[in-house]
Amino acid sequence: MRYFKGIKLGLCSLVFLLIFQNCDKNDEETPKQMTTNILTSKTWVYSSVNTPPSTASSGTDWASFTVSFTASDMTTSGHYTGAQAVWPSGTYSVSEDGKSITRQDGVVMTLNPINESNFTAIFTIPLGTDTGGRIAALGGEYTFNMK
Repeated sequence: MRYFKGIKLGLCSLVFLLIFQNCDKNDEETPKQMTTNILTSKTWVYSSVNTPPSTASSGTDWASFTVSFTASDMTTSGHYTGAQAVWPSGTYSVSEDGKSITRQDGVVMTLNPINESNFTAIFTIPLGTDTGGRIAALGGEYTFNMK
């Protein structure tokens, strides 16, 4: 009889251990949640930019650029005249691996690196895209460093 009490006690202990162990795992942030939390933590300000060689823009044109995020929207400001299409305000979604965001216009921005103090966004504006104004002259790959 003592043998069965020991088995019951051992099984109960094992069940409680598994329950508590699983609870800890659920508290861990996913990569998507981590990226969202970092993006929404502050207003990000321009640090530097590499623009496509074919554009008429330079890094100094972007010196006033900022972006802030909510869970699903981003708000940009400080664009130079005619360049809003490079990084527009609007909705976005974070990839499951937390390494990129997709804007409402379908442009995928790779975030590498991203941490609490800075991030780099690399993306390409399709050449010849016409949304009015200068966008055709703004096509190519951009690398924004934000802090």
